[in-house]
Amino acid sequence: MRGRKRLGQVILLLAVFLFAPVAVLRFFALFWLLLLGTNQFYITYMSRHIRIIRKDPVLRAYKNQNTHIELEVINTARLPLYNGILSDTTGSLDPNSLCRLRLDMRRRSRRIISYPLRPRERGQWTLGPAKLTIRDVLGLEEDLYEQEDTTTVIVYPEIFPLPYKAYDGYPLGTIKTKHILHEDPSRYRALREYQQGDELRRINWKASAHSGSLITNVYESSIDVPLLVLLNLSIPAFPLKAQYIYAERYIEYGASLVSSASLLDQSVGCISTGIIAEAGSPLRIEPGREHRLSILDSLARITLSEKADYSLFIEALQRLPYRSRVCYVGPAVIDMIIELFILTALKGGEFLVYCIAPKQEDLEALHQKGIPVIEMETEKHG
Repeated sequence: MRGRKRLGQVILLLAVFLFAPVAVLRFFALFWLLLLGTNQFYITYMSRHIRIIRKDPVLRAYKNQNTHIELEVINTARLPLYNGILSDTTGSLDPNSLCRLRLDMRRRSRRIISYPLRPRERGQWTLGPAKLTIRDVLGLEEDLYEQEDTTTVIVYPEIFPLPYKAYDGYPLGTIKTKHILHEDPSRYRALREYQQGDELRRINWKASAHSGSLITNVYESSIDVPLLVLLNLSIPAFPLKAQYIYAERYIEYGASLVSSASLLDQSVGCISTGIIAEAGSPLRIEPGREHRLSILDSLARITLSEKADYSLFIEALQRLPYRSRVCYVGPAVIDMIIELFILTALKGGEFLVYCIAPKQEDLEALHQKGIPVIEMETEKHG
């Protein structure tokens, strides 16, 4: 469209120059023809010497928290850039953040351009491509450069401080102790000769065969309190009219629990019935000290599941270390919650339930079993 308009302008000016009876009009037409030609040469020349580089091919951010997008613009030309307009596409990630900036640059220079972004929705989004246009002498915009690269933005669920002390009564992380509260068989320390009273399960039979005498394994004496978040995102468990609102709030609580535990150097894991979009499978991350980002990456992309299969919760608890903390986050499915509570108690662990607007009869049923319930709010206050 712009090309046709420009061609029409050139034809009109040529006609005036060739056929106008007044010399002043012919001079005026010639002047504008030269100006348009010079302008077109400038645009063509500059388009070969402008580049836009994205500083972050992948960017991680939190929902409803400010972040910044950085673009580097490089001008390798011998001429300065005037009347440039840099724009970047944010789409529905943040409708209020439209990157459209006036840009002037000196010759052979580079600039870092930063603009704010406040993601409104959890998920994985694409920013770009970025484009640089220039206004010509007639005020029309001409494309100077369009970047091919884009930025992938992974938006984590909103994180907020929990309204209670979630870790009272338990030591945090792993604490070595001189007193054997319990020994962790996964934390091997050394070998020693068998002593009277050693349990048979401690004997290292392979080392004993080599030495010709009984050898016992020695483990670290420690208090390790892993946190496992069980996040129920099965559609059949949700109220029909509040599936999305409740599910988003449960995901935010789960992410907040994971972040709080990680900040306290606590091993943390997350098992969810929700489906990871790209993988097409449920979320399964066992407790570990370096798992925070993996869990948050997964929670950014997780969706509701149409199935109510809680076997993965049972399997996870069967593998869980002794004296762990388990936080069930989701709708009140009473029979399943009671079964999870029993499995946790058999391993000497602590079990908590986080539920939005549970029914009174469900609360009474859980309280009768001694299961603590944290009633969650659907909206954040303060």
